[in-house]
Amino acid sequence: MKYVCVVFLVLLFTACKHSQSGQIEITGTADGVNFGNVIIRDQANAPVFRADITAGKFNLKEFLQYAGYYKMIYASSATRGGTREVEVYLEPGTYSIDIDQQKINDYPYITASSPLQTQLSAFNAIRDTARHEAHNKAIDITKQMQQLSDTEIKSTTQIGRLSELQAKQLQANQIDEFAVYKEFMTKYPDNAIAGHLMKALPYQDNPVAYYAIFQKFSVLAKNSDDGKELEVKLKGLAKLAPGSPAPDIAGTTPDGKPLDIKALHKKIILLDFWRSTNGSSRDNHEELLKTMVPQLRSKGFGVISVSLDTDRVKWEQAIASDRMDWTQISDLKGDESPNAGTWGIKSIPTYYLLDGNGKIIARVPEFVEIGAAISDYLSKH
Repeated sequence: MKYVCVVFLVLLFTACKHSQSGQIEITGTADGVNFGNVIIRDQANAPVFRADITAGKFNLKEFLQYAGYYKMIYASSATRGGTREVEVYLEPGTYSIDIDQQKINDYPYITASSPLQTQLSAFNAIRDTARHEAHNKAIDITKQMQQLSDTEIKSTTQIGRLSELQAKQLQANQIDEFAVYKEFMTKYPDNAIAGHLMKALPYQDNPVAYYAIFQKFSVLAKNSDDGKELEVKLKGLAKLAPGSPAPDIAGTTPDGKPLDIKALHKKIILLDFWRSTNGSSRDNHEELLKTMVPQLRSKGFGVISVSLDTDRVKWEQAIASDRMDWTQISDLKGDESPNAGTWGIKSIPTYYLLDGNGKIIARVPEFVEIGAAISDYLSKH
């Protein structure tokens, strides 16, 4: 039996600090779904409203106590047993939601009396277009790779071309979130949701560019809770721009010595923020040992690993187990370490490249990009 379960979960409030209450009416369609329900839950995950879906339609007309961002989750035959999750903004008024089963990965078509929801729909429409373009580009690259694979590869030119296509395919499968956000801000410069959207993006990877966009926020967006929080963070992260002196790194080596970057006498340094319980960090250490360190050490390459552990025993055991013979630093404060805030650590692992004088070369979003970034720097210095 086909079904849809739609769950709205409050995430956070927007610029309006006061609660906004009143009647809300939602009419929805989910063609092809014979039975399901709509559930609205509050921040404590307690159910507030419920409406049944009959013959692909549902209707909800109730008193909404709080306006804010909610999460809509729905399942259908198209999701193969999984769920599709999107964010919506609800405030008193009317909403019409169309869940297209043929475009289940797209944002639903929503017509709303809420200006904020209209802006949210516009952002997601731009994002869906970018996703479709990336998907089509990836398909085209796959076809080109298949043509090369179907022929007997003899020349180094063909082998190089295949490697080039593989790299392009990896990039094509990733949406340029900054480009999507920038396009939205260009089309809707006076929107009120800019801060909320930016908070969900990897602004730590390019704080200078994001801060430049922040300066153009509308007054409403800047004065929202999200906007005020972002201003503080972006001002701090702007200090991490390429060419800036690296902020202090709190902590000591396992034997209690402070960090002195210049004393390492390296030309380029990989700053590795990690944790002993993080599998990706540990896997990347193995790759560093196998390839990067042996190949680049003679060229002045070094590594500083900064742990966000809290347990000294686990930290030191991981260092020994991973056979990391480079500089290790930690203040053993975990996520409460000042290093997390100072360096804009949103997830582990996180990587930066520094020069021998302790100036920032770049923040490297992905581990696989480190090698190319190092080669590019060494070729110019």
